[in-house]
Amino acid sequence: MVGHIFGDHSFCNTKWCVFLENPLAKFSKLPYGKPLQNLELKKELDRIFIKKLSIQAEKLANLASTQTNENLNQMLATKAPKYKHYSASNSLSYRLSATVAQKNEGHRYVHEVHESMGLSPGNFTIKRATFMDKIRRKYSKLQKTRKYKRRRIELKSEKCNSNGIAEVLEGTTYESNIDIEDDITDQLEEIPTWKQITAEENFPIIVFDLETTGLSCQSDIVQIAAVTENETFSAYVMPSKKITPQASDITKLAFFDGQMYYDEVPVESSPPFEVFTNLIAFLSKFPSKKTLVRHNIKTFDCHILYNQLNKLKMWDDFCLYFNGFIDTRILFRSEYPGRHSYKQCDLVSDFLRESYDAHNALYDCKSLFKLVQSHGNLASHFCKHTFDGMYPKYCQNDLSFKALVENKVMSKQLAKKAASTGLCIRSILFCQFKEMVLMD
Repeated sequence: MVGHIFGDHSFCNTKWCVFLENPLAKFSKLPYGKPLQNLELKKELDRIFIKKLSIQAEKLANLASTQTNENLNQMLATKAPKYKHYSASNSLSYRLSATVAQKNEGHRYVHEVHESMGLSPGNFTIKRATFMDKIRRKYSKLQKTRKYKRRRIELKSEKCNSNGIAEVLEGTTYESNIDIEDDITDQLEEIPTWKQITAEENFPIIVFDLETTGLSCQSDIVQIAAVTENETFSAYVMPSKKITPQASDITKLAFFDGQMYYDEVPVESSPPFEVFTNLIAFLSKFPSKKTLVRHNIKTFDCHILYNQLNKLKMWDDFCLYFNGFIDTRILFRSEYPGRHSYKQCDLVSDFLRESYDAHNALYDCKSLFKLVQSHGNLASHFCKHTFDGMYPKYCQNDLSFKALVENKVMSKQLAKKAASTGLCIRSILFCQFKEMVLMD
């Protein structure tokens, strides 16, 4: 890197150095597009990079933290903020030098500079610098503790979750690199045509289940399983937020220090992107699209699944391999009216005379698959209880019209009809705004 900016390209690579292919090229970020010439500067940079940083190459290559850089940038911002122009005078050099001195020496650099110039540093200056350096050492020591590092990870996860939720709720307009020139109407998703299942077909189903960090539709998935007659998929997922005590009591799942535990026994878990990539690969193995079957899926599981996949930008890929959803709770309620309970464990107990380890995704799937298989007459009613895969998106679109419905700007029926076409308030408002701009 040092040789490159001084015109020596013998250690460069064609992947990033244009001078190997075009020797007449110019540097885009150096004065007049020419290489640096100061040999003293080159010698000093070689000393820093080759003698000091190269021995830490393995550590630095991970790029695990930029806190040191950010700390220096923050100091510089207090002495030479971006909103003020200091580049036209020597003031910028003095401010930069003061920043480097404070970074290396601490706040005592002020009275040390005074002393070197034969000036009185002043008792207050020394007292203030001593106090600030004491706080700095105390905070530096605190940053190295396990408690502080764990809290930083938690805050980072919470921020990622809040951003992810905002992207799910507000869509493309919330994301970075979006400006008024982007035509968001071109980015609105087309509503896929979902195949209508007929009663005469051999109904292809996959029973699946989720366990989550809580009861909110924005909860993270911590376990997912899918079962067919001959195939099984099961995986534990690393959550980005805490598992609530209530959810942990029900599912027996806990996550501490990067390790997942089921009933206090360590189990292997993977990041969400890896798990859902494997799930999509599992679905893609089947020759025809499957229909996802789950108990109480319409009010809970399909929304969790949609939010998680949409946050990972994987929903469109997932939609390629399934036909829609079936909620067996609605199915049994329709075919067996008047029962005292439609919980899955009660249905399994009454119809199969069995019990199982409930709230474990894999065991839930196996028991539900067996329950559905034992009721062959239900297959003929699958078609009328199937709802398409865009249902959770329609529900979110419907919620976006809530304020308009409450203020009687539009009727509830019109809001539902608009939501079912894939429209949300964001897309309608943007189209109106675009039309106004064109009229102007």
